[in-house]
Amino acid sequence: MNRSEEDYVKVIYELSNRNKAEMIKTNVLAEHFGYTDQSVNEMVNRLQKKGLLDFVPYKGVALTPSGEAEAIRMIRSHRIWEVFLSEKLHIPANHVHEDAEMLEHATSDHVLKALYDFLGKPKRCQHGNPIPDFSGMVEIPEDIALSDCDQGDVFILERIRDADGLLQFLEDKSIRLSDRFEIHAKDTFNHLIELKCDNRTMTLSLKTARMLFGRCVSA
Repeated sequence: MNRSEEDYVKVIYELSNRNKAEMIKTNVLAEHFGYTDQSVNEMVNRLQKKGLLDFVPYKGVALTPSGEAEAIRMIRSHRIWEVFLSEKLHIPANHVHEDAEMLEHATSDHVLKALYDFLGKPKRCQHGNPIPDFSGMVEIPEDIALSDCDQGDVFILERIRDADGLLQFLEDKSIRLSDRFEIHAKDTFNHLIELKCDNRTMTLSLKTARMLFGRCVSA
């Protein structure tokens, strides 16, 4: 598999888990990657021929067992590298994603296993996301997205989705894991959510709020 194919398989796996959906529509993939429908359909056909996914017209795509195993392998590699880059090389957490994206595609299983053991078999990466173990087991977090909260809720941030641009945006906003937010208002028409954290008030798009995960607690 080339890097582009690996990225597709990984994203389908992550979207399936996040949306709790057996199948992911191709237009959702096009929106995620910012590609044309034609480009996505060409990749879907290629991955289907390789036995990595199944495609059902009008319903979408689902990974085969081989595709799921490949996705878990890539996610494991990415998150282990994030831990190493952050903990051992002291690279800021908002900068490790891009380097981990490159390294995950070029790491053999035996090197990755050695790195995993060296780091003490970490359970989560620097952004709070679970790391699959080498038996293929992966914790499915029982959390909710910030976008699912309502006015008056109090939300504690425990996990951030790996996404280009998101980590730097959160750094610029001084938003970090364990921050506690009170939801002041939610504007579904304009796709905005207004929050209060400590003495700060901020407004985020619901697109960003869908990539921040945690739990609601009593005010």
